[in-house]
Amino acid sequence: MLVVIVYSRNFTSNAKSLSSAVKAEWDDVDINLMGVYGKTDSFSRYQVQLGRDMVYHSDSVTDNDTIINLIKERL
Repeated sequence: MLVVIVYSRNFTSNAKSLSSAVKAEWDDVDINLMGVYGKTDSFSRYQVQLGRDMVYHSDSVTDNDTIINLIKERL
């Protein structure tokens, strides 16, 4: 299973935390962390994909348990 986490600079710690939480839930998961940067400091993106399927996309984060549950719904 491949989980892709796309995040802007202000969500780096959230992305790393989610990566650890997903690895704790599924030991056979592959995770790609992709930092993206906008043209302004106010650029915000937090996106989680299961393969090519969008699980979560927003300009703000939500808690790890919510995202893990969204992933489980798609399995």
